Amino acid sequence: MKTWMKTTIAASLIAVTGVGATAALARGGECDGFGPQGKAGVQRMAPQDMQARMAQRADLQLARLELALALTPEQQPAWNAFKSAMSERAGKMAEQMQQRFKDGAPQTAVERLQRMEEMGKLRQAEMAETRKAVERFYGALSDAQKKVFDADFGAMGHKGRHGGFGMGPGRDDGPRGERGRG
Repeated sequence: MKTWMKTTIAASLIAVTGVGATAALARGGECDGFGPQGKAGVQRMAPQDMQARMAQRADLQLARLELALALTPEQQPAWNAFKSAMSERAGKMAEQMQQRFKDGAPQTAVERLQRMEEMGKLRQAEMAETRKAVERFYGALSDAQKKVFDADFGAMGHKGRHGGFGMGPGRDDGPRGERGRG
């Protein structure tokens, strides 16, 4: 598979799983909106709390990726630009979630379809922005760092064998899914 395709797929997975994985973790894996011991999940979380949680999660994932890449001082400016773009994207996602919270749930099937169509267009535009940021940073990496980036960036937000969205076996534990391979 060509590098640009891998990069695009990895960026797409991050965008799609950013919301889904956060919601699943906030629910504690329960489908009823409540996590362990009946604590309210993301559906019942205040918008500002949700935004703080998403920012914290994004910062943690980026910090793990930075450590795994072992960047040189020459690569630091490229990393800072990449990190800024990813943080900005996380902020936009949180704002969009807050707006949807304020707007309330669509009442009819037509309204739901319209909202899904709008969200699809938004996600498409966000993917293009994310891909561009990844491409700029990816060019500054060595071959070894590219392998680490491909494994870690593509697996961000996924936990467990069925962490969601087709990651499948081999992404169980560790920064690059060491368990489950072989």
